[in-house]
Formats: sequence, structure tokens, C-alpha cells
Amino acid sequence: MGLRREHSRPSALIALLCAVAVALGVTATAQASTPAVAEPTAAAPLVSAKVVQCQRGPTAADRVATFRAGMRRTPGSRRLSVRFNLQESVGGARYRFVKAPGLGVWRNSRAGVGAFAFRQRVRSLADGSAYRVVVHYRWQNARGTVLKTAKRRSRSCRQTGPLPNLRVQRIGGRPVEGSPDRARYALSVINVGTAASPAAGLELTVNGATAGRSVVPALAAGQITQVFIQGPKCLSGVGAEVDPDALVREANEVDNDRSAACPAL
Repeated sequence: MGLRREHSRPSALIALLCAVAVALGVTATAQASTPAVAEPTAAAPLVSAKVVQCQRGPTAADRVATFRAGMRRTPGSRRLSVRFNLQESVGGARYRFVKAPGLGVWRNSRAGVGAFAFRQRVRSLADGSAYRVVVHYRWQNARGTVLKTAKRRSRSCRQTGPLPNLRVQRIGGRPVEGSPDRARYALSVINVGTAASPAAGLELTVNGATAGRSVVPALAAGQITQVFIQGPKCLSGVGAEVDPDALVREANEVDNDRSAACPAL
């Protein structure tokens, strides 16, 4: 289930510095020399966080997102700073923070600028995921004391692509001969996604308690299989969850479980 997913894949993401603007209206490379100084206009927002590039493609190297954070000077501030943190949503599940080199560190302006902007590029994005950044802003005076902080969230960069999607389609059962308090449950699992799924775990719940586990074999897109697990006789209800440890990237991470009334035994 996506709600329990902790992303272990983020090392594949590469975050790169793209450009820094050290004064309002001036964008320069990281090797830029003395910036032009300009006073921010009254209409300019105090802070901003935007997606300025969302590139899709057939390979991970083609999939790139660039985010831009901007901020204006406030009275008494001498140095402006931003920090990017990346979030990923897989298959419509809730966003989770992920790590990548170059993220999660403060990026500082030169002293005395009127405005500051920073672009962060993230490469090697995964198919089927959406990405956004949470940006933290910091204003400091000449002594380094923090005068003010703020936080904003960007819009999402969505990467489309084929993914599997596992569902428990049906739960049946029959008594175990010679064991009136036991039953053999038949769990039908289908891959309704657009890509093949790897082998995945399957957990059976009977009468509100975990009754057993098994493994669903790899399934092609559209393929269905049946898995059998023995458990106690059903008295109050039965349930099953495929991929209970959230190890499979799916098009929908919130439809892996199914609950039902007790099958006729």
C-alpha cells in the first residue's frame, strides 16, 4: 500500500544546480561575476516556487524537472537563502519526501542583493510518478541572525508511463476436510495495469486478524492468477491485500486490498 511506502529508490535521482539569479531580473550561471543590483517592484511576490521545466521521455535520462524558487529582500535583511526538498507521489498515493544529491541544503545569495532566485534541476525521474518541491526561505541580517522564514510548495511535474496495477479480485473458500475450524481460501489476483508486474506478497486476514501469507507470481498486463492460503474458519469477515509491503511500483497504490463477507463454507 502506498501509505506505508518509504522510497528506497531516490539514489537514482540526480539533482543539479541550473542557475542562480542574484538580483531581480538577472539570471546568471553559477560562475557569474558581480550581479546587477535592482530594487524589487512592489508588485513582485515576496516568495515563489514554480516548475519551469517538466520534460518527459522514454528513458530515465530523458525525464527531467527544473524547479525555480525566488524571494525578495525584507527590511533589515542582508542575505537571502533557499532550500529545496523533493517529494514524489507514485500512482496517486500521498507525496513522500525523497533524497537526491544536491537537495536539502541551503543556497545563499550574495550579501545585500534585492532579490534572489535559484533553479534546481532533477534528472532520472521515474515513469508513473509525480514530483514537486517544498521550498524553505530564510532572511538573515548582517550578523547572520535569522529574521524571517517561509515555506512554499510548487506545482507537480507528472511523468506518465506504463506501470502494473495489482488488485485482489475475489475471495472464495472451502472447508478443510477433517478440520472443521479451518478453511482453504482461494484468492484471485489480477494485474489491471499496462505493464508486467513482478512477484508480490499476498496477505490474508480472517476475522480481523492476519491469517497467513503467500506469493503472487509475476503477471503480464491483464493476467489473472489464483493463490491458496489456509486459515481459520471465517466468522465475521475476510480480507486480502496484495503487495502489503509496498515493494511494487503501481499505477494505483491505494487499491491493493479487498474485504468481503465470509464465503459459504
